[in-house]
Amino acid sequence: MKILLTGFEPFGGEEINPSWMTVKLIADTQPSADIFPLLLPVEYYKSVDVAINAVNDFAPDIILSVGQAGGRTCVNFENVAVNIADSDTPDNAGVILHTVNRINGPDRLYSTLPLAEMAEAINKKGFPVKISQNAGRFVCNHVFYGILNYISDHKLDIKAGFAHVPYIPSQTVKMPDRPSMSLENITECINAALSVLK
Repeated sequence: MKILLTGFEPFGGEEINPSWMTVKLIADTQPSADIFPLLLPVEYYKSVDVAINAVNDFAPDIILSVGQAGGRTCVNFENVAVNIADSDTPDNAGVILHTVNRINGPDRLYSTLPLAEMAEAINKKGFPVKISQNAGRFVCNHVFYGILNYISDHKLDIKAGFAHVPYIPSQTVKMPDRPSMSLENITECINAALSVLK
């Protein structure tokens, strides 16, 4: 079972991104596993291309993309990707989009991962988890939709989905009211979810 595990570079003035830190930690601690870590740029026009190139290079059976969502209180598995880019936040190339139908495809696509089973595995580890119906309208959703659309268009036998993770505590030092979760706990949650997929 080959798993492509993606995370994002820092954005929005941050120096770190817990999504990539989690992905790298999992890959570094499971060197014999068929897990391929991939760092994605926080750029609308580049992120999906980088992800699709990796799909073609690695030929994974499963893709789990991970992104940061400041304000979330726990790991969220996204169920729906929408064909919309609409955010006032610039990507790392300075691009701001308020556009419907960024990619040629249906209005929405759905995760093909067993989200309920993945959530249950995390609950058994003693952590809360949510299945979300809103992946936002920024680069995370763009990548989620782009991967699902590519798989559908090319009729590939690949299961794919997306997880949002909270800030880690060091990111909230100056934002004490924002929720956070330790990197170790985030990693344990994602590992529990991956155990369902292997």
